[in-house]
Amino acid sequence: MYRLVSIFFGLIPLIQFFIKGWYFFGISSIVLIISYFILKKRGSNPFVIEGALLIASQLFMNIIGLSNIPIFLYISLATILIFVASRDEKIVDDLKDYIKVTGHSKENWDFEICYFGMGEIRNIDQLTNLSTAAFGFSDKGIAFNTKLGREYYTRFIDYNEIDDFGMFKLQKKQALYYPKIRDMFIWPSNMSTMHKPYINTYGLYILVGDESLTFYESPSIILKISEHLEEVRR
Repeated sequence: MYRLVSIFFGLIPLIQFFIKGWYFFGISSIVLIISYFILKKRGSNPFVIEGALLIASQLFMNIIGLSNIPIFLYISLATILIFVASRDEKIVDDLKDYIKVTGHSKENWDFEICYFGMGEIRNIDQLTNLSTAAFGFSDKGIAFNTKLGREYYTRFIDYNEIDDFGMFKLQKKQALYYPKIRDMFIWPSNMSTMHKPYINTYGLYILVGDESLTFYESPSIILKISEHLEEVRR
């Protein structure tokens, strides 16, 4: 079903037969955003199909002279973002395959994309070299996979192996930001936090024997995982 949906969204450039210019830009932007949320957590293949069809159909519109270079560049950028999303979904797909190999049903799991780090981190400045990870949890245990160096590290942990876990917050005071002229042309990388006196980062630590595994993401995702672990422990 979702492959058919991805094919539909991948043919968005063809609506330039009927709608052009800024109208196409606005409508297609909204539709592409909707497509992301519909196809999210549905695997990597739907995103790959959508991205491939998106750039192919846009090339077709350019070849027959019904589109222009700015629209082509816009669709190309959208395609790149879609392929980036497919890469994250591929990590989840690999974790699902690993879980299936361990003898568990992958249908009973919940998956999230987060960042993984080893050991204890005491301040935000140490949050470097974190790797993207897929984190899965169910009633049977937790599992995650991430890339360490050139190799992928995948692991299943039974709840009986977990000695302790908990949420934590890292906070860093931020200096006042004074707007610059270049901000009118180049979007500041800290736009979402420049108005805040403190920068907060939330994480989840899991102790397994002598190992300390830490995962970082938005507070809602970290809280969701932590609440599940609390529920299983009861």
